[in-house]
Amino acid sequence: MTRTLLFLSAESFQAFVWKGSSLAVSHNFSNDSDGREQFSAFLERYRHPAYMLVDIIEEDFHLETIPHLMGSSRTALLARKFEQYYRSTPFHQATLLGRQADGRRDDEFLFSALTNPQRITPWLETLLAKKIPLVGIFSVPNISTPLLKEIASEHVLLLTWEKGAGLRQTYFKHKQLHFSRLIPINQNSTFSQSVANETPRTQQYLKSLSLPPAGETLDVHIICHANDMDELQSHLTGDSDLHFNYIDIAEFAKRNKCKHEFTDSDATPLLLSLLATKPPSAHYANADHTHYYLLWQLRRIFTTLAVMTLLAGATWSSLSFLQGKEFVGQTEPIKMQTERMQQQALQVQRSFGNTTVPAADMKTAVVLARNLAQYSHPPREILYELSAVMDSYPRIKLHKLEWRASPADAAPSPYPAQVILFEGELTDFGSDHRKSLDYLARFQQALSQHGYTVSAESMPLDISSKGSISGEASINNGQHAQFKLKIIWRHS
Repeated sequence: MTRTLLFLSAESFQAFVWKGSSLAVSHNFSNDSDGREQFSAFLERYRHPAYMLVDIIEEDFHLETIPHLMGSSRTALLARKFEQYYRSTPFHQATLLGRQADGRRDDEFLFSALTNPQRITPWLETLLAKKIPLVGIFSVPNISTPLLKEIASEHVLLLTWEKGAGLRQTYFKHKQLHFSRLIPINQNSTFSQSVANETPRTQQYLKSLSLPPAGETLDVHIICHANDMDELQSHLTGDSDLHFNYIDIAEFAKRNKCKHEFTDSDATPLLLSLLATKPPSAHYANADHTHYYLLWQLRRIFTTLAVMTLLAGATWSSLSFLQGKEFVGQTEPIKMQTERMQQQALQVQRSFGNTTVPAADMKTAVVLARNLAQYSHPPREILYELSAVMDSYPRIKLHKLEWRASPADAAPSPYPAQVILFEGELTDFGSDHRKSLDYLARFQQALSQHGYTVSAESMPLDISSKGSISGEASINNGQHAQFKLKIIWRHS
């Protein structure tokens, strides 16, 4: 992503365009109205998100221990500290370094601020007037932590030189920023001489703060060009409390994927590369300064969501189109079959004879015919169950069978009942009359279970109180018994 990198130092204000992984364009602006007009014209051409890097003398650091609080209580306490230390500037921040191991386990905070807002405000107002999305305002000490990645020491004094600012000395304890100072380099002093003169002074100041603790060595790491190493080594002498280390800026930049070709010890391109690729989350800008960057982020989110929605819609439309084609292919045979059936129906209609009978009369006739059909059923439907029962009772012989329609016996059916008169005989009647009569009774019961209503018209023996036993001898002689049943079949 293309970015605009702004570098504000004591002597200059520069703008760079970061494209890909290198600085593509650079501009210098004078600190006057003409320079700000040129900067405004520059912003008309390059409206990318902007990162402002500040390297000025007026940056203050203050270590303080405060009670361990959370939420709104901590916010209120930090606000009071900012009011106490940095009332005159909006560019301040508080960094939590950790908690104490003993006692109340209070929080250790590093309060810092850019104490000369007039140096920054004119350029910031131009950015806001052009509605440029400002990501943040960073200082060189803020972004220097990644430079310690390959350094194992617990107490480090990191030295970098920025051509437009001066010699920057930053102290880190356990890779956490604690203090930093910028020393301008005058024309009568070289880079090596400034390092040799200023490092002991910084060491004495740190000792006054008990940094590092007594008995610990302060490791000084100097980022410089190979051409300056020999001169530095000739000017610097270490001891038990102070140890010097030299980092080749060209090799270091190559390992950190910075493509700038270094010809001297100026670390400005390296710092800008760190700002573009590894910006810290903490910075000096407040919500009013980064308002347009928030809007820019929201716009990108909504644009991404819109593109994703568009792609999802296009994908869904494509799938629906393909599925629709498949459905069309499946409906073609059905349409052809429908057309054939319609043609056949038309042919049948054409084959009908011409008639003057109204359709309503034809419908009435059909309904009456269907109702009349219920009054006369085919013999097979009436006698099917009777035949099935007779197959199960081989001793029953049929002599005569007749039936008639009987409206009197129809209830509860609305259609006339079919009354069957069954005349037959029971073979092998024998002398065991009770057993034979029981066989005949089971036959009647079976007929009832198949839906018939059965009643006896006459039996082989009349065992009722009004009957006689005059026929007993003839039954015994012939071994056959005549009987007559009335079987009623009703429409279900």
